[in-house]
Amino acid sequence: MSNRIKGLLILVFAAAVICCVIVFVIIPKAAAITLPYRWDNIPLRQPRSIIIQYLGKPSDSLAGLTDTWIAKRNQSDYELRLTYTTDTVSTSYKLYFNYHLGFFHKQYLLVEK
Repeated sequence: MSNRIKGLLILVFAAAVICCVIVFVIIPKAAAITLPYRWDNIPLRQPRSIIIQYLGKPSDSLAGLTDTWIAKRNQSDYELRLTYTTDTVSTSYKLYFNYHLGFFHKQYLLVEK
C-alpha cells in the first residue's frame, strides 16, 4: 500500500472519530447546559394546574395523563414530557433533545426523574 493511500485512510478514520465525538459527546453536553429557562427545575408532586401556571400551556396533551412541551431552536428542539397520576398530580418527567442536521436525526434523553 502506498503512503498516499495510508495517509488518506488515516485522515478518513480521524474525521470519523471526530464526528462521533461531536455527535455522541459534545452535542448532548451542550444541550444539557442550554436548557430552556424554566426547565431547569420541574416541580414534581404538584397538581396539573400549578404545573401549567409554571410552564405555560402544553403543546400536546395525551388523555390527560401526559403533557408535552416543545421549545424549538435552530437545528434542534427540546421536548419535555410530564406524566400524571389519575388525580392529575405530576409523578415523573423526561427531557429530550432532538437534533436535526440534514439527513442526520438523533434524539438524546437528557434527564429522567
